[in-house]
Amino acid sequence: MIMDAYFTVGQIADVLDEPPQRITYIIRKHRIKPPERIGITRLFTRAQIEIIKNGLHNIQIRSEF
Repeated sequence: MIMDAYFTVGQIADVLDEPPQRITYIIRKHRIKPPERIGITRLFTRAQIEIIKNGLHNIQIRSEF
């Protein structure tokens, strides 16, 4: 397993400069399933980070109205 291909919720939060709670909300809302786990730690791919990023963008657009 190549570790740099997977990211934890905390790492995704750091990359997107968002609180981890907001990342977790998007993951649950869009029912994004992690392809890998290490114990209870969920690991997500770069493609899934783009889905999360788009979900965050949609939240920000709606909150501006």
